[in-house]
Amino acid sequence: MPSTNFAAILKGMPQPYLVLDTNLTIVGASDAYLALTDRTLDDIVGQSILVAFPENPDAAGTVEQGPLEVSLRHVLETGKPHEMAVIQYDIPQPGGGFAQKFWTPVHTPVVAGDGSIEYIIQNPMDVTESVLKAKEADARLRVAHHAADLASWEYEPETDIWRRSHAVDAIFGFAPGEGGPVAAPFFARMHPEDLSSVTQVVTDVMACPDRTTMSFDYRIVLPSGDERHVSSRGEVLRTSTGKVRMIGVLMDVTADRLREADLSKALAAQAELLEQKELLLAEVNHRVKNSLQLVVSTLRLQARRLEDPATSEAFSRAISRVRAIISVHERLYRNDNTLRVDMQNHLSKLCLDLMGDGPNRVVLDIDALELYTERAIPISVIVNELIAGSVNLSGEEGNPITVSLKGLPDGTIELSVTGQDEILPSKDRDLGKRLIATMASQLDGVVVEATNADGYRLSLSFHGRDS
Repeated sequence: MPSTNFAAILKGMPQPYLVLDTNLTIVGASDAYLALTDRTLDDIVGQSILVAFPENPDAAGTVEQGPLEVSLRHVLETGKPHEMAVIQYDIPQPGGGFAQKFWTPVHTPVVAGDGSIEYIIQNPMDVTESVLKAKEADARLRVAHHAADLASWEYEPETDIWRRSHAVDAIFGFAPGEGGPVAAPFFARMHPEDLSSVTQVVTDVMACPDRTTMSFDYRIVLPSGDERHVSSRGEVLRTSTGKVRMIGVLMDVTADRLREADLSKALAAQAELLEQKELLLAEVNHRVKNSLQLVVSTLRLQARRLEDPATSEAFSRAISRVRAIISVHERLYRNDNTLRVDMQNHLSKLCLDLMGDGPNRVVLDIDALELYTERAIPISVIVNELIAGSVNLSGEEGNPITVSLKGLPDGTIELSVTGQDEILPSKDRDLGKRLIATMASQLDGVVVEATNADGYRLSLSFHGRDS
């Protein structure tokens, strides 16, 4: 019986395959793999995979050799296949330089007759195109995280692979990349009294279905002995083989905890009651803002997974509505007056947040009014609903919109928004109108809509008492 030429079979396979021995040395590759990586067998056979495909020096901190090696050694230790999450691993070019590449490698052991592992087969799927298409959404998410002082992370309990933004390293007291590719050094810096609760959360979600949410708060003990307080939120993502991965965000809330301690001391001393009240209100506004910002970040994480345009648009509108409420608490927290909102300043910034810094499509006519929080929030939600709807309908070249807030001689206040014939998008109009009506009822106000030759106008009149 003629012998089988396994080398020829491997070489002709239509899928990209790389064969490694137990020392992670390359012993073979399919033609499809060589074409995908722009290499020849002479270039790579006999070399360690980490030498044959070195890190890109121009992408320090992004090329993920560490997680790749962890995955391969995990296969050697367990004898089980391992599917990696998306990693960046740039490919050196024959003429010099590197080509940016993103992959989802699958590592499968080849077991000998005696049960020992003889080889590892790597099947790398090139997902560069899809990753680059999502680059703009990822950039928006990074900007949102930066604005909210959030750091992102991704954890794989099976291998302990721990991928995170540089902000996570900074919070744990590591230089970028210093902590390595696994989570063990980071767990080692968690406060001993909090470590068990964190590991319990990880253990509990191992049997949970995809998209299960999780939350945990803990302290970090830095090498200097200083402590940091962290609040983290995340969710479960399962791979195609059912393995658990976790993604999430975390926030350094040390300043909040210190303020709580200061507030406790102030309350215990029962001194300067008015100052304590202001401090308490500032803390409440700050906490509400942080809590709602975590909600927005969680919605953004979930929105990235949506493919249906209508559902994605609904998420965007929900995020916009929550951000309108966040903006009020943000202004209160940053101003000396923790009870009243400067409506000129607030509505100007709210409209800027909604419309961006492009062409001026909003005309503001706002009196110098200061309103209590319970009045500022309904007004903000109504303006957000109308302006956001107009942005969705009109695009960059839409007609200008006028937002007016005036104090009238009889003591009432009138909010009006005027513009094109249709401001609320038709697919969301009923919900938008119900939301506006609900906000108006909180003000004991009357809403009047009118459409004529000059366009559309919505006005809301309410009593200006205590404003």
